[in-house]
Amino acid sequence: MPISLYVHIPFCVKRCIYCDFVSGPYTPEKAAAYLTALKKEISSIPVDRLLSTFYIGGGTPTVLTSDQLSGLINHIFEHFNFSPPLTKRGQWGGESTIEANPGTLDNNKLVKLRSAEMNRISIGVQSFNNNELAFLGRIHTEPEAEEAVRLARDSGFENIGIDLIYGIPGQDIKSWKRTLEKAVSLKPDHISAYELTVEEGTQLHQKINNPSFLLPLDKGRKDMLNEELIIEMYEYTIKYLSSTGYIHYEISNFALPGSFSMHNLNYWDRGDYYGAGAGAHSFVNNTRSYNTANLDQYLKLVSGKKTPLEHLEEITAEKALSEAIFLGLRKTEGINVEAISRRYSRNILTLYEKEIKELQEAGLIETSCSECSYETDIRLTQKGLLLSNEVFVRFI
Repeated sequence: MPISLYVHIPFCVKRCIYCDFVSGPYTPEKAAAYLTALKKEISSIPVDRLLSTFYIGGGTPTVLTSDQLSGLINHIFEHFNFSPPLTKRGQWGGESTIEANPGTLDNNKLVKLRSAEMNRISIGVQSFNNNELAFLGRIHTEPEAEEAVRLARDSGFENIGIDLIYGIPGQDIKSWKRTLEKAVSLKPDHISAYELTVEEGTQLHQKINNPSFLLPLDKGRKDMLNEELIIEMYEYTIKYLSSTGYIHYEISNFALPGSFSMHNLNYWDRGDYYGAGAGAHSFVNNTRSYNTANLDQYLKLVSGKKTPLEHLEEITAEKALSEAIFLGLRKTEGINVEAISRRYSRNILTLYEKEIKELQEAGLIETSCSECSYETDIRLTQKGLLLSNEVFVRFI
């Protein structure tokens, strides 16, 4: 079976107030040392399985120079065997994605990325409102975000995704509608719309819990939006994007036909993937692991020819089935009971009979037939999409 690869770049120009990812400030010296270690780790990954997708995320991968990025991408292509295979010209028909910040993109970098066989780009726009961008600590403006999308298209990217955030303190439904309309006008192939969450340890967490804590460009305390407005924004997102040709295929993800994220679908289908870099996670042969998130420790271990692994866990049969259910339910098509029951040798309708019945009665899930036969699909209802965590926890 093919496998995916995730490569983590832990550098940013500056840290956004809501970010809890493994990232820190970029310096040329630190980046050079990290890339040397990262290539070593990639070289240690077995090549007995074909690579079907790879994803370079962060942090901000595009904070690296064009030459640094080209060198990393070339190293990946030189090390792995691919499905589908590379053509004689080195071109690949699989999915290779890189995350990008509009403030770190220019025409030269985008052309080099496309020439290096990156065929999908995910641009962290977040908002088309300058005040909201400033509050979040983003380094780009609305015009720069628009320009980044246009430059990516002009540089030959035929699969462009943009990320958006709703629920930003100070945001109203009018502003969110304008962001969505502006996004659609740029004709991206994929749109991810995430609710802003307050993660412990972030600047946003400090701000929400301490009125005296000042954020960059702060104009006083901004409370999180109320639940009713959040729900209105999410429901409008589904309605509007669906009406403009985007398929709502996962809780927070929308795509034009043929433009689903194959890499992310592999996660939700509980497929295998390697992770390389500080804090990167892997899931191979029913074993989950992750690297140390401490950058200095990562560099020390890899340069000393030691594994950077910090945690290794073999997944039990019970946990594997549980993961297959709640990850699969993230997709709007839901899960196929027969397929999952066969794959994990457990009849989930029997094992979770009580949970399924109660969730149906609560209007959070629905099945494809009233008799709930063995072939039944189970999916989240519109209400279930809003309260997905309440559904997932029942299968954990």
